[in-house]
Formats: sequence, C-alpha cells, structure tokens
Amino acid sequence: MSELKENTVQQTLCMPLWGRAIAAEHYPELFPDYDAGRIVREMGVDWSDKKMYRLQYMWMNCVIRQYNMAWEIRHYLKKHAHAAVVELGAGLSCLRRQMKNETNPWYCLDMENVIPLREKHIPLGNLEQNVACDLNDFSWFDQIDFRRSDGIVFTAGGLFYYFEKEQVRRLLCAMAERFPGGMITFDAVNALGLKGVNAEVKMAGNKTKSFFSLERPKEELEGWSEHIVNVVERDYMEGYLKGGWRKSVITRIFARVMRMFHMGFMLHVEFC
Repeated sequence: MSELKENTVQQTLCMPLWGRAIAAEHYPELFPDYDAGRIVREMGVDWSDKKMYRLQYMWMNCVIRQYNMAWEIRHYLKKHAHAAVVELGAGLSCLRRQMKNETNPWYCLDMENVIPLREKHIPLGNLEQNVACDLNDFSWFDQIDFRRSDGIVFTAGGLFYYFEKEQVRRLLCAMAERFPGGMITFDAVNALGLKGVNAEVKMAGNKTKSFFSLERPKEELEGWSEHIVNVVERDYMEGYLKGGWRKSVITRIFARVMRMFHMGFMLHVEFC
C-alpha cells in the first residue's frame, strides 16, 4: 500500500473503508456511502483477498457503526441545533458527507500522517475543518470553537481499542470538564470481545494490537468522574438499526453470540 505503512494503527483506517465500500454495493439504500468505493480506487487499495471480508458480518459492522453514530448525532442536534460535531480519530470517515450536513461546525481530528490523506481524498464541507493532533495532548481542545449554549457532540468510531484504558480515562475525564453539556458516542468491547477485535485485525493482515475494553460500561465510566453522567449502552448491531437488510446465517450467529456474551456495544456518554 503506497500511502500507508504496513502494520500501523494508521493502516487500520482502511479496514472500515473497505468494509463500507462493500456494504455500499450490497445495500446502497441503507446508509449511502458514495465515497468509500471512490477512495479505495484512488488509493489503489485491494483487500479482496482478506479473509475477514468474506463474511457479511465483518463488512456490515463497518457501515452499521456509521449508522449508529449518525443516529446519535442527529438525536443530539434535535436539542442543540447549532452544536459542533467532532470526529475523534476520523481517519477516512465520510460521515458528514453521508449525513449531508452543511449547517454545523464539523471537526475531523487525527494524526499528522492521516490528515493529509483526508485532505487528498475527502473534500471539505463549508464548516468543516481537519485538525492534525495527538489526542493524548489536550492542546487540541483549544482548536475547537466551543460554546456551551450551542453544545458539542463527539464520535470515536473504532478508536479507543488502540488506547490503554488509562489513556481513555484521562481523555474522557478532561473532555467532560472542558466541554460541559456535550456528549460522546463510541463503540467498545469487553475483554472477550477484545480478543475478537485483535483476531479481526490479524485477518486483515495487520499486526497492530488493541488494548481497551470495558466489562461494566455505565459503572466504570460514571465512576471515573463526577462530570461523566447518563452512560447508556446499546446493542451494536440492532440497538439503532432495526432492519432493512438480510442477515446471513453466520451473521445471525455472530450477532447472537456477541449479544449473549456482551462482547460489543455502542455507548452514549454525557458530560456535565
């Protein structure tokens, strides 16, 4: 791959991109992603030989996560029409374009070697900014034009897996104090689910390791800070998207096992 180094966290951003491209071909009406296939072609990415993408469950997870985060953003904007939207670890997400949002300030944050890829492949919207930063260096807070009266909503899709739990704790606690009235949505797993995440990355031909997991999300997160409140957990696959696509037998089995053993979920976390 010419634009990304092998076996890096940066390279993993192509995993959801490829999955979204496949999902867009099979279910274009579900959550239209008109960019994923184009970007795949422009980057010369060919992961057709990767075992993980032979399973419907794997590539549908990529578009379902976008759907889930879009639902949370829209729900928040119903009460905070002028809120800023911030994608942490945006990678090559085209969420704003998928949502056709040109009315809210929109920030896409990622590492210095990822932002140039965004600028090359994803046109900026009228109120959109790309911000190159290290999320563990909280100076990026100053680059967000935040007004409590307007509100702010954060997403972190597929991001925190690559952080140690203490890093996530420090980041969320600092965000909760700095951005009161805001909220964040992200996907997470328990310890058993984390083994699955590492297996999926390995199936994609990448040796990057994941670290972050939660066993009791509400109890753990609300215990981190008095400013973290109203933690709500939803099922990853069916917590938001109720239908509109035909599940294969293997997908049904995977989804049932994930739900039964609490292996993967979406979280809604508010700041006060």
